[in-house]
Amino acid sequence: MNIYYASPSQINNGFVELLDQEAKHVSKVMRAREGDPLTIVDGQGGRFQGRIRVITNDSVQVKIDKAEEVPRPRPQLVLGMGIIKKRDRLEFAVEKAIELGASEVCLFRSERTIKKNVRIDRLESIAVSAMKQSLQAWLPVIRMCNSLDECLTSYKDAECLVAHEKVEKQDRSFTDTNSDKLLLMVGPEGGFSQSEIDKMVKQGATTVSLGENRLRTETAVTVFLSQFLI
Repeated sequence: MNIYYASPSQINNGFVELLDQEAKHVSKVMRAREGDPLTIVDGQGGRFQGRIRVITNDSVQVKIDKAEEVPRPRPQLVLGMGIIKKRDRLEFAVEKAIELGASEVCLFRSERTIKKNVRIDRLESIAVSAMKQSLQAWLPVIRMCNSLDECLTSYKDAECLVAHEKVEKQDRSFTDTNSDKLLLMVGPEGGFSQSEIDKMVKQGATTVSLGENRLRTETAVTVFLSQFLI
């Protein structure tokens, strides 16, 4: 099943209007025709089923037959990740984090960050694609913080878990939690410095092990979030 994305502003009076790339994908790639059924999400928990009413050169109008509200998944998973130098690895990490259920991705600059600039617009486009690929109705937020402190301050209401290669394997799964919101922290290339680990632990964070093997950042992201799928 394919799903398509339309922002809430494109949904009015029982109709959805798909625009730009979404409209082209429906009409040019999928070769849909008037009367064909579509499933559309608005990124805010709304899922709509309907049939194509009109196809033009730059839009597809869909008449809504059924609408439902999809509750936000719990616990809410926020990925905090140090910026990765190589763009393809950074984008891979963000894509997989969203497919695995991250509701937000917060990128931050840390002591060992090498890359300074990130194209948020590219990551937002990847977020839309990953949301559709994994058949989700909530569009994750991508945000950028200039420091580790800024990231931690932004999520004071979340239980913080820090992936750290020097931690021995824990006695129980770190997924055994009653928290409604979790901040999952992964460092950049080279990991977190000891002073950063100490700072997070002092603020109440828990360091956790992802296994005996040393992992690249993008691999650690995938392993970390996948623990919550079961």
